[in-house]
Amino acid sequence: MNDKKYAIGVDIGGTYTKFALVDEAGNITREQRIRTDSFPTPEDFVQGLCLHLQSILDQHNERSPIRGIGIGAPSANYHTGVINGSANLPWRTYIPLRDMVAAQMVGMHTVVTNDAKAAALGEMQFGVAKGMKDFMVITLGTGIGSGIVSNGQLIYGHDGMAGEVGHIIAKPNGRPCGCGRKGCLETYASATGILVTAQKIMLANRLIPFETSQEITDAAMMGNPMAMEIFNQTGKVLGKILAHVHTVISPEAIIFFGGLANAREYLLVPTQKAFEEELLFVYKERKPQFLVSALQHKNAAILGAAALVF
Repeated sequence: MNDKKYAIGVDIGGTYTKFALVDEAGNITREQRIRTDSFPTPEDFVQGLCLHLQSILDQHNERSPIRGIGIGAPSANYHTGVINGSANLPWRTYIPLRDMVAAQMVGMHTVVTNDAKAAALGEMQFGVAKGMKDFMVITLGTGIGSGIVSNGQLIYGHDGMAGEVGHIIAKPNGRPCGCGRKGCLETYASATGILVTAQKIMLANRLIPFETSQEITDAAMMGNPMAMEIFNQTGKVLGKILAHVHTVISPEAIIFFGGLANAREYLLVPTQKAFEEELLFVYKERKPQFLVSALQHKNAAILGAAALVF
């Protein structure tokens, strides 16, 4: 009898939803994706997702049963399995995601958590945070997510919603955010926010703006001064807010995950510089490590979501 453990991990993003079969060693197979924003309603989305998940079940070797489905999604509540008006999904409604998926995937244990918390769990079990008890994962995608681990435990808070670093106000009365407020960190340091910064800088210099964050990264790697300045301004905002968060949780590492993290030193050097300038003096002797996820190409959110099942 093959007793190897398997789970399905699902990472729901604002643009794409990715899912795959995962074993207990962190190996990913049968990875697929669908466009999240191609479905007009949450009901249509769940139906489309479950059709793909069922195909994974149908193809799987029955001697090694799949233990369940783990889902990471923006603003998802671990305790209730509900998404309630996420700023980064196409639908701003109450979505009982866990119950909706469980109703269609009959007999499959289903668990839901915040996507960034899933990424943190994946990093702790399979990535650079292995062996760490106090760290934070910052996901730099369409928005900004964060998963905070303290004393080896993910921080959920009493309502399951703790750790929304992306919605700390970085600049009072600043850029409008999808959450309805103004000046949130993610309006400046997410992939979406950095494009707004790029547009302002490029147009002020009478240049055609970059169209994607990857274009900015590519230009910085070629020494483009405008791209370097875009990362410099982004890093200043991000580093300052992370210094404030550090004052509360004092992690041994801050781990960056997501598309913008691929910029590596172009973003992280100005971020760390601003962080250290803002950091309270009592922490100066034992500053945290700034690390890039080791799971960038394996999808830490999928791994973490699957780990919830294990």
